[in-house]
Amino acid sequence: MSTEVLYRKWRPRTFAEVAGQDAIVRTLLNAITSGRVSHAYLFAGPRGTGKTTTGRLLAKAVNCLKPKKGDPCNRCESCQAFLENRALDLVELDAASNRGIDEIRSLREKANFAPTSGAYKVYLVDEVHMLTEPAFNALLKTLEEPPPHIIFVLATTEIHKVPATIVSRCQRFDFRRIPLPATVECLERIAKEERIKCPREGLELIARTATGSLRDAINMLEQVVDYRGRTLSLEDVRVGLGLLGDPRSGELAAHALRGELAQGLGLIASVRDDGVDLRQFQRDVVAYLRGLLLVKTGAGGDSQTEEQLREMQTLVEPVSAERLVTALRAFGQADLRADPLSPLPLELALATCTLGPPERGVEAPEAAVAEAPEAPAAPSPRARPAAAPRGRPRVAPTESPAEPAPRPGRIASWAAQEAAQPETAPAAGEPSPAAEGEAQPVAAAESADPALEQVRARWHDIYAQARTLNHRTGALLNSGCDIIGISDEEIVFGFRFDVHVDKVNTSENLAALQSAVDGVLGPGHRVRCVAAPNLKEWRAPQGRGGHLIQAAREMGARVISEQE
Repeated sequence: MSTEVLYRKWRPRTFAEVAGQDAIVRTLLNAITSGRVSHAYLFAGPRGTGKTTTGRLLAKAVNCLKPKKGDPCNRCESCQAFLENRALDLVELDAASNRGIDEIRSLREKANFAPTSGAYKVYLVDEVHMLTEPAFNALLKTLEEPPPHIIFVLATTEIHKVPATIVSRCQRFDFRRIPLPATVECLERIAKEERIKCPREGLELIARTATGSLRDAINMLEQVVDYRGRTLSLEDVRVGLGLLGDPRSGELAAHALRGELAQGLGLIASVRDDGVDLRQFQRDVVAYLRGLLLVKTGAGGDSQTEEQLREMQTLVEPVSAERLVTALRAFGQADLRADPLSPLPLELALATCTLGPPERGVEAPEAAVAEAPEAPAAPSPRARPAAAPRGRPRVAPTESPAEPAPRPGRIASWAAQEAAQPETAPAAGEPSPAAEGEAQPVAAAESADPALEQVRARWHDIYAQARTLNHRTGALLNSGCDIIGISDEEIVFGFRFDVHVDKVNTSENLAALQSAVDGVLGPGHRVRCVAAPNLKEWRAPQGRGGHLIQAAREMGARVISEQE
């Protein structure tokens, strides 16, 4: 027994039944009513948005014997022939399987014949972008100057593959994805006529899963009916569409938010051992975390039952929105493409949520530098030897090196000797650097303001967020910068070089830095960037300077300056 599928059974019979394409429908109705129908139309848009259906309606309307304000009457002999799929004046061609020049040549020859019964013969070419280049060239002349009784309707889902010479010879209409309310309204009408009982939440879930394709939505409704029958619940819709997911995804999200690393790692291991698709499991975790964020912010649930909403509200009540966003970002960025069978990306995401971001490189305490042994003599600050290699920080160890002369390429060469010797006071009568107008170097880490130190502790979080938003802003923060002041209203960033101040104060970089500060510290502080040429040390990302510099840090050294 053959039955007609729902999406074909409920194909629109009039323009008024076309969902979500009001502007296109109005334009075509006005053209038909006024008798100014174009010789060629190009319908472009995603699948299931009504391109082929609108082409068939156009063919039926221009051949209708008793049209009503442009709409076909669906009663005359011509309309009945179209409804029964026996109209000879509608020629449908699938360009995906008839894409060669021979098929187009045949179409050109047949186009010269008059319509069988109506006023127009309509050629509906679906997936026209699949035609070959010679086929497009063969179509050009006929498309530009067809016989007066011919109308071409070209439909495509990939408009960028259609040559500009073809597009310029047609009236182009871009079909948009069907809005959610229009899809739900259409599903409700079909469910009522088919005597299907389904809650509106279930229809909304179907429409949301269809992502703007009405044909997909009707097919999904029919699939759920085949699974459960004509009386459906929200849970039936979830199961019928395969959206139930692994319940352990919610458990993993809960472990991540509660900081339960051991339990979460054990759960991931059990998921792996059960042979679950880790990529789908990751998507389930991300979807659950997104639902938690919606509940936390008061935006409502995403088609959850009342019991599920209560459980989610209980879970997120003690959790901050910032922690939710961190977990959502961590699991959303877990990359399982290289090895879909490895649980390592999920484990790293869980560790990031529970342990926090990685700490900065080990820095030597200031006390260790202060206790460095004195040297018998100190060179003049102005008498500096040749500069260190570009891009290499100069590192001073806590103890004076025993070597009489450093060799080229060694870390801390002359800088280590200079750092190990105390500054000598100027002789009597000799002007000090300050008297000569020279600014005294200021160490970025020296501050007695607890609020400023608390903000500086979040420097690397601000840097990472700014770099994610705009890599140019991250590069500027990585070029001699530190937080030098804070008040109730603003945070002041200091830059060693004026050119960097000018660049960071552009609208694009300043907006990225402001967004990074708001994301890490919360809104309420305006960002101001000023020149601070006296910065002796500045904040830099973890690992700056290479493995040799990090090794020197671990042995107790500190960076005293850096060549730019």
